[in-house]
Amino acid sequence: DSRCNFFGWSPDWLQRLASKKSYVIIYGLLGLNVAALSAYFIGTISTIEKRFKMPSTHTGIIITAWDAGAMAALMLMAYYGSAGHKTRWVAIGAVVSAASCYLRYLPHILFGPGEDVIHFSTNVTTSSNVISNISILDSNLCNETGIAEVNCSLNSEGMLTFLILAGAQFAIGIGTSPYYTLGAAYLDDNALKNKFPFLFAAVGFLKYFGPTLGYLLSSYTLSIFVDPDVNPPFDKNDPRWIGAWHLGSWLVFGATLIVLALIMAFFPKILPREAIRRKNTGYQDTVKTRSLSDFKNTLRRLMKNPILMYNTFSTTFYVFGLTGYWIFMPKYIETQFRKSASSANLVTGSVGLVCTAIGIVASGTIISKFKPRPTYLAAWNVFTESVDVLGHLVFAFLGCLKDDLHAYYTVLCWNLTQSCNMDCDCSTTLEYSPVCSLDKSTTFYSPCHAGCTHYSIFDNTKVLISNIKKLFLINSLFCISNMAQATEGACPIDCEKNFILFLVLLCLMKFLSSTGRAGNTIIQFRAVLPNDKSISIAFTEVVLCIFAFIPAPIIFGWLLDSSCLVWGLVCGNTGNCWLYDGKKLRYLLNFTASAFLFVAVLLDVAVLMKVKHLKIYDEDMNQSPKEKDNTKEKVEEPFINVNN
Repeated sequence: DSRCNFFGWSPDWLQRLASKKSYVIIYGLLGLNVAALSAYFIGTISTIEKRFKMPSTHTGIIITAWDAGAMAALMLMAYYGSAGHKTRWVAIGAVVSAASCYLRYLPHILFGPGEDVIHFSTNVTTSSNVISNISILDSNLCNETGIAEVNCSLNSEGMLTFLILAGAQFAIGIGTSPYYTLGAAYLDDNALKNKFPFLFAAVGFLKYFGPTLGYLLSSYTLSIFVDPDVNPPFDKNDPRWIGAWHLGSWLVFGATLIVLALIMAFFPKILPREAIRRKNTGYQDTVKTRSLSDFKNTLRRLMKNPILMYNTFSTTFYVFGLTGYWIFMPKYIETQFRKSASSANLVTGSVGLVCTAIGIVASGTIISKFKPRPTYLAAWNVFTESVDVLGHLVFAFLGCLKDDLHAYYTVLCWNLTQSCNMDCDCSTTLEYSPVCSLDKSTTFYSPCHAGCTHYSIFDNTKVLISNIKKLFLINSLFCISNMAQATEGACPIDCEKNFILFLVLLCLMKFLSSTGRAGNTIIQFRAVLPNDKSISIAFTEVVLCIFAFIPAPIIFGWLLDSSCLVWGLVCGNTGNCWLYDGKKLRYLLNFTASAFLFVAVLLDVAVLMKVKHLKIYDEDMNQSPKEKDNTKEKVEEPFINVNN
């Protein structure tokens, strides 16, 4: 049980792997890969919505499928797996996760880059393509539009892609459940209690480079057009840009997971040093034969544990409140500060998540060295989450204040039909093609909605046709007063100061919040019996799935959709949102987040009032019976009475 092996094959050279250090590295790298693929998917959400004409509510459902899969597997897998070979269960789960990566690539194989690429794009290799682009511009002009023909059979792409991606998410939810439950319990089983905070922080440090890697990869791939052989007549800052969301990363993630799964399967059931320590101390493994009746007793014991329950539901409200930012942060940055999808992912990956990784390592090191009392750990959680509440209230008033959308204030929405373009016969199926008045003050939905009746093309560069700048010239001053010209693309805005302030506050909040995670996990582990660790983690994860991970993305997706100003139409049905009301979106997301975080603070106060006599370090565990008898106030009975 204490030798590295693979179904009986146990060479001596393989035993170098049998150490906590090796496990921390492999376990951390596995977590890094899982976090990276999750972040990569989140980073490409807005592009997937545009490519397959999905509203945010639908992508929110896709995201929750991960947690539905986890919920289906967590409890039973943790309960029965805790009595078996934990690392083998983790390895099997990693293989299932790898299969889900390859499944995500399937929509691009089936449907390719999409019809929009054919409609919008021009290849610069031949002069005939310039003429092709002119015909596209003609279809967007006043009195030239007509009713666009739409192949409604292609609408099935969105539904089939929805099912494929939801299935892939469900599979990875099942695959990662052993990692979060049995993998963490294995680390705690084989480490001194004083050393666990540092080891946990080391794993967390590796894991939190995963989101950074995922967002950076998505930033790179989304800067490439979905069809690399095509040059569109607009750049990546244009809302019509569709990045290469599928490009390579899923295949790399899948292959890496398989390699790490193979290494994870080599680890012994118990590490050699822990086996010697247990032998010297006369430790007896009290794991019972698993049965349904014992499973019920275990659940009853956990639900009578006040520290566990308060801590679990505090985490649940905390996660719910921040889910909108974890999942829709790139889209939030795109909307509030008018950044491209690739730029938003670059910022998300490089700023907030790096600060989180630093906070986790700092807190784990401090806890291992100074061994603060459990009340100090709980009080720090109250403080950091209070900062989160205040921070999101500040975010509600921090964004780009300029509203340059034509006719927006007329009826408190973007009313596309105005007297100035009423005779233009602008089609309701016209794709979003924004143009900006020459004075940079007003953005219009399309040349048609700006009243543009013809155009001229001026080549401002002598080398690349893709750098042509287009000016749309107006016959009469319909929608653009005092300036009879408009340039292609939305009007630029300058709010870099607010954006930098947002990033500074985000980094500070991420750092402080992450310093409480190690203490939160330690309290979770020490509040239950040793043999209940795996099932307690699974219990918490299931509660998180039911009350946070599953409903939160759907609710926050609905909040995003309710802020939409311009919906794309697919065969008369609602597709993806092209443009959001930035102010309304800020208020909805940030006030909702603050409300849930405030409830989490109240529950953390309840944890603070209960953990005074919780034993969390080795010297506490090794107290003599006499010292224990002198303790006036004992830990709550469910923590120590295994017969309940």
